[in-house]
Amino acid sequence: MGSGTLDLLSLLITVGAVAFAVVVGAIAMRTNMVGGGANKWREKAKNLDHKIARTEAIFGAYPGLVLVWEENIPDPSSDWGNPKVFGSTAALASLVRFAEPGKPKEFAKRVLDGLADHDTISSGEGTHTLRQLVSNLRRKGEAFSATISMPGGKLIEADGNVAGAQVVLWLEDASIRGRDERDAITQFEVEKLTALSDPIAFVDIMGKAPFPIWRMSGTGRIVWTNNAYLKAVGAENLQSVLDEQIQLDDACANQAKKALRDNALEKEARPIVMAGERKTSLITMFPISGGVAGMAVDASEAEQLRAALKMQIRAHDDTLNNMGEAVVIFGSDQRMNFHNRAFATMFGLEEDWFTDRPSHSEWLDHLREKRRLPEQPHFQEWKQSELAYYTNWPDEVPDELWSLPDGRELRLVRMRDPQGGISLLFGDISDQMSMQSKFNTLINVQKATLDKLTEGVAVFGSDGRLKIHNAAFESMWNFPEKSLKDEPRFRDLIQDCLKFYHDRDFWSEMMARTTDPSPEARRHVSGEIHRSDDSILTYLSRPLPDGATLIAWDDVTRSRRTEAALIERAEALEAADRLKSEFVGHVSYQLRTPLTTISGYSEFLQSGAAGELTDKQSEYVFAVQSASEDLAKTIDDILDIAAIEADTIDLDLGDVELFDLLDGALEYVATKAEDTKITLSLNCPEDIGKIRADEQRIKQIVYNLLSNAMRFTKSGGKIELGAEEDETSVRIWVKDNGVGIPSEKQPQVFESFKSSRGGAGLGLALVERFVDRHGGWVELESEEGQGTHVTCHLPKMASIEAAHPELDL
Repeated sequence: MGSGTLDLLSLLITVGAVAFAVVVGAIAMRTNMVGGGANKWREKAKNLDHKIARTEAIFGAYPGLVLVWEENIPDPSSDWGNPKVFGSTAALASLVRFAEPGKPKEFAKRVLDGLADHDTISSGEGTHTLRQLVSNLRRKGEAFSATISMPGGKLIEADGNVAGAQVVLWLEDASIRGRDERDAITQFEVEKLTALSDPIAFVDIMGKAPFPIWRMSGTGRIVWTNNAYLKAVGAENLQSVLDEQIQLDDACANQAKKALRDNALEKEARPIVMAGERKTSLITMFPISGGVAGMAVDASEAEQLRAALKMQIRAHDDTLNNMGEAVVIFGSDQRMNFHNRAFATMFGLEEDWFTDRPSHSEWLDHLREKRRLPEQPHFQEWKQSELAYYTNWPDEVPDELWSLPDGRELRLVRMRDPQGGISLLFGDISDQMSMQSKFNTLINVQKATLDKLTEGVAVFGSDGRLKIHNAAFESMWNFPEKSLKDEPRFRDLIQDCLKFYHDRDFWSEMMARTTDPSPEARRHVSGEIHRSDDSILTYLSRPLPDGATLIAWDDVTRSRRTEAALIERAEALEAADRLKSEFVGHVSYQLRTPLTTISGYSEFLQSGAAGELTDKQSEYVFAVQSASEDLAKTIDDILDIAAIEADTIDLDLGDVELFDLLDGALEYVATKAEDTKITLSLNCPEDIGKIRADEQRIKQIVYNLLSNAMRFTKSGGKIELGAEEDETSVRIWVKDNGVGIPSEKQPQVFESFKSSRGGAGLGLALVERFVDRHGGWVELESEEGQGTHVTCHLPKMASIEAAHPELDL
C-alpha cells in the first residue's frame, strides 16, 4: 500500500468526521430556524448528507477493514478496547475467518486476537508481531507497514498511523487482490512463508514426541496438543481438551501470558501431576506465530541429579573444610572460587577478605604484605611465573617447598581442572621436617649403637637385599669389604658363609625366611651352630612389621665353655651337698641312740629311784636333762632341715584354731619367762578364726620364734606374740626389744647352720622353710640394740602342693 493511498484515506476519515459534526449541528439549529434562514440551513444539511454518503461509499469500496481508536486508547497487550470498524462487506467476510471465537459484537477484538501474534514481514528492522507494532504506535506514535503471514499461505496487509488524537489501523486480505502483490515479495520471504504454511512433517514430529507439546492462541486458549499431552492430562481426545481448555496446571496460563508480554522464552521447573504421577517437570513457553507454544519435559531425574550434585558439592566442601591441609581453588578467570578453613588459618586471612572473590594476583600481593610468602628478590617476576600456569601448564608440575619467614615449611601441590582453573594444596610439613631430622639423627645413633654391639646384626628387606648391618656382622663372617656395599642380596652372601658353616640347607631355609612372604616362612626362629673354626654361634631370625627380616648372631664360644665349667662345678657342689645331707642325717640318727640313754638315766636319777639326791646333785641332773632336751631339739631340727632339702617332708593339713594355738604356745614358754623376768603378751583377737595348715608345723614356727626371742632378750625385756587377718591371709609375728641383729648379718639369718648370735643356726631357717611350704613368706625387721620383729605371712588356705598326695583330691 503506497503513501498516496495513506494520505487519501486519512483525508477521507477527516472529512467524514467533519461531515458528521456538521449534520449534528444542523439538526440542532433546525429547531430554531425561522423565516428564510430555515431554507438556507436545510440546503447546507442536504449537501452535508451527500458528502457523508460519498464518504461511506468510499469506505465501502475499500477492500479491507479500518479500525479507529479515539481518545483513551487501551494497552493492546492486555485489552484492545472498542475501536470503530469501517470497511466493505467483502473485507468483513475475508477477515472473519481469522477471528477468534467470541461474541458477534466483539468482532474487532476477535479479529485482532486472531492476527496479533502471527509472524510479520515488516518494512522496519527486526520482526515484530501485530500486537507489538500497535503497542508502539499507541505509546510512541511509530507508524508501521507490515505483512502478516497466516496459515495456508494467506497474507494480511497491516498499516498503522496516527490521525490527530486518533489511532488508525488498516487491515487488508491480500488474497482478495490476486497473486500480483504476493509475487512481489522476495524469494527469501516466499520460502520462509512456504515453510511456515506447510508444517505437515513438523507437526507429525511434534505429535509423536514422547513429552507433552501444545499450542495456545494469543488469548491463552489451547488450539492444539500432541498425544503425550492428552495422556498427561488424562483426556480421551484432542476435542475434549479444546472444549474444556484442560491445562497441565494453573500456572501454565500465566506463564503463557508472560511469554507473550515479554516476547521471550519462559522456563520454570515445578512439580506437576501427569498421567496420575507427580513429577518435577520443566515447563517451557515461547512465543510463536499466532500465539504461544509450550512443552513439558520430565525433569525429575535432572532434579535428582542436581540435588545429588549439590549434596556432592556440599560433601566435597565439608570434606575439604575438615582437612588439615589448606586448599584454595581459582577459576579460569584467576579469581578465588573456594577456600577451606585451614587455608584461612594457615595464612592468617580474615573471612571478610574473601567477600569480593580476590584474584590470584591480589592474594599473592596480600600475602607479601603480611610476610606470609617465601622471600623473593624479584617478586614481580616470581608472581608472573606463578600466574603463567593459567596459560602455559607444563606436562609435569613438581611439588614445591615454601619456606616462610616465620620458620614454617609448606609443601605446595598444584592441580589444574578441565575448565582452566588451578587448585592449590598446602601442607604444613614443619613437624614432618623436624621429625625427619630427628629420624635421621636417630638412624645415625642407631647405627653407631649397632656398631658398638658385639652381636652381629643384619636386616634384610622383603626383596632379600641387605639394608642394615653392623661391624660385628661383617667381622664375624669375615666378609670382604666390597661384598656388603650396594645392598647385596642374601644369596650373594651365602658363598662367604659356607666357608664357616657348610650346611647348604640351613642357608636356603634362612634365605627363604627373608624373601618368602608366607606366614609359614616368616616366623621367629632361633638356634645354635658349630662352625668349622670351632666357634659356637647362636642365631635369631625374626620378621619385622614392615616386611623386613632381622638376623642376629652371637659368638657364645667363650660363654659355652664357661657354662660347661660352671655346670661341672655345680654338679660337684650338688654332690657335696648331697653327701653333707646324708652325713648330717646319718650322724643325727647315730647321736639319737646315746642321747636317749643319757636322757633316760638323767630322768631315772631325778626321780630318786637310785636314792635321794642332794640339792647340788639335783641341779647337776637338771642341767643334764636341759642339755639333753636342747640337743634332742637340735637333732630334730637337723632332721627336718635334711628332710626339707631332700623334699621328703609333706604337710598334714587341717583346720587350725589360730588363737588357741598361739595362746598355748605362749603358756608353754611362760615358765622360762618368769625365771628371766621377761614380759610376754598376746596381741590377737579371739575370733580370728581358723586357717587351713599343718598345726604341728605352725606350732614349731611359733616355738622357734619365741625361743629365739627369749634367747636374745635381756631380763626385764618384752616379747609380743600377735596375729591379724585380711581376706586371704594371716600375719603371725613375734616382736622383742632385745639386742637386735646387725644389718650386715641379717641376710644370713635364714640360712642353715649360720647363726649371727650363737646357737646352731636352725631356728629361723626352719621357720622360713615351713612358711614357704605353706605358700607364704617371712619378713624380718631388726635394728641392733633396739630389738627384732619377725612376721610370717601365711595364706588362709595352705598350698596343697606340699601336702600329702591324698589331699589333692
